[in-house]
Amino acid sequence: MRSKTWKSCLGVLCLMAAGTANAAKISFSDKGFVDAGALIQAQYQIVENGAPTGFNPSNNFALARARIILSGQFNDNIGFLIDTDVSYGAISTVIGNTPPGAGISNTPTGGVATAWNNNIYLLDAVATYKVSKELLLDAGLMLLPYSHNELTSGAKYASATRFVATFAPNSQRALRDVGVELRGLLLSDRLYYRLGVWNGVNGVKNTAVAPAPSNGLNPGDAPLFAGMIRFNIAGKEDGYAFCQVCFASTPIINIGVSGLTQINAIRPVVFTGPGTSTQLGMTQWTSFVADAFADVPFGSDLELSAEFQFANYWAGTNTTQSGYEMQGLLAFRFGVFGIFGQIDYFNSQTQYVGRGNLVGDRTIYAGGLNLYLYQNVYKITAEFTYATREAGGTTVDGTAIPPNFWSGILQFQAAF
Repeated sequence: MRSKTWKSCLGVLCLMAAGTANAAKISFSDKGFVDAGALIQAQYQIVENGAPTGFNPSNNFALARARIILSGQFNDNIGFLIDTDVSYGAISTVIGNTPPGAGISNTPTGGVATAWNNNIYLLDAVATYKVSKELLLDAGLMLLPYSHNELTSGAKYASATRFVATFAPNSQRALRDVGVELRGLLLSDRLYYRLGVWNGVNGVKNTAVAPAPSNGLNPGDAPLFAGMIRFNIAGKEDGYAFCQVCFASTPIINIGVSGLTQINAIRPVVFTGPGTSTQLGMTQWTSFVADAFADVPFGSDLELSAEFQFANYWAGTNTTQSGYEMQGLLAFRFGVFGIFGQIDYFNSQTQYVGRGNLVGDRTIYAGGLNLYLYQNVYKITAEFTYATREAGGTTVDGTAIPPNFWSGILQFQAAF
């Protein structure tokens, strides 16, 4: 009985430790430990004309992120990260307005929240073997090396809405995929790299008969290749995830380029006339990103964060999925208060607004305030967003194009 009582008390103490602002860390050897943490981001969202009536604002309460995080190491060479998330957000279609907040489709085609899902799923599951700081091997379900913004921790953004990232359909899940990656710091910590191979789009056999276009996808089951190289101008970032508002004591400034490609990964859409389109056969998906990031502290109570990103997507000539994207963010922190502005502009190769009503250029403007109650551990964010699209609010070929719209997010964050 005494043994059981002692074990019960120990279990209660562990649970109490896990509930504090500091993650519960359990050491089992001189080098080995397991670290338990969590991230909760609860949101209230209001969207202009987002209610089923089509002319009333919608009022939604959602979880942008709800994660249980376990990380640790066996020794100085072997480590791991595993975490879960909850996809409590909107299921969207291609009609009406889509708020550009977490949990909502942010692709260039957009959509409207028509239903909600609430599923717990595996987000990351990464095993790491560290040879040295110059060479680490990651294997498992992990973040793709797409850009600095996409590698930023969900708890350390200035805004409630991250930059939009566009991938070939079904080639990733929440910016992640299963694969193998090499990463490390070279040249006296000046050069940071991440290079790897991932599963990408699963193969689907082609059953179409010529001259009909292929209805398959990646029938040869070729993998996806991706990589990133960053040059550290000041400071360094070498972890699995980065920061945007870093609360750093010294500047962090870097620039980078990244690329991603997979053959036969998409069957793109091209327009053949007013209100009509056709789907092409299999095409390679390729994206290229160049970006710059800076987090500069001016003492402990003043911090500047800036990020700019240019992305180019190629999925065939004159296809709706091909085009370029420019995104930027500027944020200031004054003690516990923060202010930010953000813009996201996508220019499609196909300017015609036709099937789906939402094809073509689109721009998302966002701005807001942060209250850092305890750095990035406890934080409140208020964000206002205005989304525009090509020919929004007009009629094209007898089809009414949904108007441009505004949305708002109030987010409460707790992380440890």
